[in-house]
Amino acid sequence: MKLTLIIDAAIMLLVSYFIMKKRLQVFENIFILMILEFLVTSYCAILYINLDVWTVTNKTALFIIFRVYEAIIYPFIWMGYFNLLPIFKSRFFKWILTGLFAGIQSGVERWLVEWDVITYKGWHFWFSFLLQILIVSMVHLALTWYRNLLRKEGIHE
Repeated sequence: MKLTLIIDAAIMLLVSYFIMKKRLQVFENIFILMILEFLVTSYCAILYINLDVWTVTNKTALFIIFRVYEAIIYPFIWMGYFNLLPIFKSRFFKWILTGLFAGIQSGVERWLVEWDVITYKGWHFWFSFLLQILIVSMVHLALTWYRNLLRKEGIHE
């Protein structure tokens, strides 16, 4: 039941992302996706392999849920965020949107904890929220650098 629910959610997220009006160029979206995939897989691997503060279940269906979360749900939630961000002009609303999406992302991770996909060992939920903010900040910095590079090449306005 949980596996079908998470796969359905991932499919709905992918479909909604691909039909939404993109505010960013194709190159920017591809760059963000690559950066997010790198950061997310590194983040998860460091937490459950290197630091051993998470335990990922050994059950096949739940492990598939974790991989779908890591490879599809997590990056595409933030991809939606980066494509919605240019709509807002005020810094206040941008901070609200950032907090909202970090909360959504942390909530999805909390579901994984409730479903026993992830077990925290010496890890607190608010650490995940802070890491969400850190990851989105790193992607913002990388995107700013990439936009400057695209401007120098004459591809971006």
